[in-house]
Amino acid sequence: MRIALIADIHSNILALEAVLKSVRKHSPDRIISLGDQVNLGPCPRETLELLRAENVTCLHGNHERYILSAMAGDPGYAGANFESLRYNASLLTREEITFPKTLELEGAVFTHAMPEDDRFPVFDESKALPMLRGMEFEHPTHIFCGHGHNPTHIQMGNLTIDSIGSVGCMDDGAPGVAPYAMLTISNGETFLRPYDVPYDTRPMRSLFKKSGMADYCPIMAHLICLQMMENKDFLVGFVKRALALSEARGESVVSLKTWQDTDAVYDWPDGVGTAAFWR
Repeated sequence: MRIALIADIHSNILALEAVLKSVRKHSPDRIISLGDQVNLGPCPRETLELLRAENVTCLHGNHERYILSAMAGDPGYAGANFESLRYNASLLTREEITFPKTLELEGAVFTHAMPEDDRFPVFDESKALPMLRGMEFEHPTHIFCGHGHNPTHIQMGNLTIDSIGSVGCMDDGAPGVAPYAMLTISNGETFLRPYDVPYDTRPMRSLFKKSGMADYCPIMAHLICLQMMENKDFLVGFVKRALALSEARGESVVSLKTWQDTDAVYDWPDGVGTAAFWR
């Protein structure tokens, strides 16, 4: 069986189109998307439509869970730092983003991070390895997952984890490149080959503007647009700074003013603040 594995598209339709074009050349028996199909990027509806058209098997990711919580009015997602969740919630339905958590095929396990933990830190060895040492796997177990935005391989006793990397926005990658992998399973043995697909990111800013996301949540859209164009993580540092400021101000959630004040003092990599970026 030949399986194409993609992960963490995050509504980056430009990257997804390029990856699927490359995938088709391999004529896989199946395509599996390992969660986080949506959120962050500008095109959630188009992303889901294309995945359905290509008969891609989609799995649950933590970002689908976040959006479902926002749809339910969870007060934990009321802050300005969660605007993109509310943007997605306004466009999608629960049915469109409710997927299985895991899939097992010929002894291999497919999931977003770990079967019972969609935020397991596969991307952070200082956290992942101590946690894994406390787990027992009596039989050889091979997990294929996403969540880590750069490809990662972990081998520990009977456990093997291969994180495929993010189609939509790597945290530390080359600009204009999207990863995926081809998995062959034969007689209980696996062969995994990674691929990198170049694509044109120049239309990205226009997509954020045309979709309405740049108007709905301009600061978040600015952060993600840069990340999708550069394949570098700008979001985590910005959010940490906003959370620190919010805590110092005694806020229960990050206010819009705190979010905007963080924008004003943030060291934007292009030297351009949000208002100027979208002009």
